[in-house]
Amino acid sequence: MSNNAVQPGARVLWCLRRRTTDVRCLLYADILPVEVHVMHDRDVILTELFQDEKLAIEWAKVYGDRLRGRGWFDTPNDSAKAG
Repeated sequence: MSNNAVQPGARVLWCLRRRTTDVRCLLYADILPVEVHVMHDRDVILTELFQDEKLAIEWAKVYGDRLRGRGWFDTPNDSAKAG
């Protein structure tokens, strides 16, 4: 998964893969409300809004853990997280 699909101001919280599908979680914390986008490849499949960054990050962690419990795994050597 390349980093070039991440919009400016977004921070990648996690990237997961199952078979050939990538899902990633992006945090937009520069504005209020804070937004979390879950993306399936390049399509936004879920957007959640939060009043602060801490709540957004906690929600994203729980959501990612739930996917891991359903067979998704962390993308190895994930260069997108460096952003």
